[in-house]
Amino acid sequence: MRSLDKSNRLFVGLAAGVVLLVILGFVLLGAYFYLSRQAEADLGWASPLDSVVGERVAPDLAALSLAGELDERVFRAALDAGEKETAFAALAYSLLLPDNIRGGHWLLLAPYCRQRDGGSASVCYQAALDLAALSPALSDAARGDLSLQAARGFAQLGQPRVARLALAQVENIAHHSLSLLPAQRREILGRLIEEYRSSGDSQAASSVQKTLGEESSGPGITVAPPGASLADLRGSVVLPDSVARAVIVRQQAAAQVAAKWFQAGEGARSELARSLGEALVEEDRARSAFYSGATGLSPADRLALLHDEVAWLTTKYRVARGDYGASVAPEWEQEAEGVRAALAEAYTQLINGYNQQIDTLSPAVASQVRVELLRQSVLWSRLGLLPGSLEEVLSEKLADASQQLWTRQGNAGLTVVAQDVDGARFYLLSGSSRQGVE
Repeated sequence: MRSLDKSNRLFVGLAAGVVLLVILGFVLLGAYFYLSRQAEADLGWASPLDSVVGERVAPDLAALSLAGELDERVFRAALDAGEKETAFAALAYSLLLPDNIRGGHWLLLAPYCRQRDGGSASVCYQAALDLAALSPALSDAARGDLSLQAARGFAQLGQPRVARLALAQVENIAHHSLSLLPAQRREILGRLIEEYRSSGDSQAASSVQKTLGEESSGPGITVAPPGASLADLRGSVVLPDSVARAVIVRQQAAAQVAAKWFQAGEGARSELARSLGEALVEEDRARSAFYSGATGLSPADRLALLHDEVAWLTTKYRVARGDYGASVAPEWEQEAEGVRAALAEAYTQLINGYNQQIDTLSPAVASQVRVELLRQSVLWSRLGLLPGSLEEVLSEKLADASQQLWTRQGNAGLTVVAQDVDGARFYLLSGSSRQGVE
């Protein structure tokens, strides 16, 4: 009997152990799928600005922009120093870089980001693809080049569907562009064929190869250049002495941070941050008084004033989010949501101001410039520079305006379409306002 009881207890113990192992297996399996979904989500769309990790930013290098250095030089200095996150932040918050340089820098930064994680590398390629489709300033040759390189990057990250969208966009650019020269068209198509072959899509490569001669000549029509652009609608403003003096003080304080932070102790760093914060707060007071008191400006000069205000609020927003790598103005950090709202309002006024100027143009010119404004506005939103949830509204307006312009051009040229892939939205160039790019 005792032997039987021991056997029963042993059996029960073994059975309980098996049950526990099965339960543990299900828990681990669930955790695996959860983490897998999280990893996939990390590779989805996210704005560059919201992807900045302020704790990883080097304060001495980041302060260079506050000291008056150009964004291009700060970006290069950060890369040379191996400070990927600082370079990322400098690029994400930059307002003055030309889009061709901005797009190239996102592609340059992506391999550095990939060394740490795939998510931020994906953000880099997404920014380049957004610039290719939405920037009003790029040539079609530059759009094709950005799209090809972004496609290659997405393929390396294991996102073949997005890579295929980018390659399809390249084909649309080559076939439907109204500005590419025959040699440019043929060069883009030749690179596209090579990319299709390297990705294993021999059918697509063969399809493009068969029509290479015909497509190299393009659509065979010309469109007159636009009579105006957004830049033509903007005037200028001169900062008053009170603001100019505050800027000088802030630049000097930032220069001290850049020069002394690396070797300073904790106490000295606190003092450097405090001095810079006081200079920033004082400059904010001077600028706020200037912006609120600047009355009687022409519509064009009002646009220039709003651009300056947007640039300053972007700096203030970065400080409030801690994206200079250190706590500089604690009072702004506590009011980060208010700064965000003020920045969104300034952008809204800027977009509305441009729309009022566009209404004074002839219908033919207005349709072109309005598309330019909407492309720029959606791009601001995608890059995270324009905070809030305006993208959906702006996207719908862009679709309508693009279709009207495409129709005005005789159903020819390129238009912007939105396409969703795996829950993420992509803006792409198509040869028709009603078709996707696949």
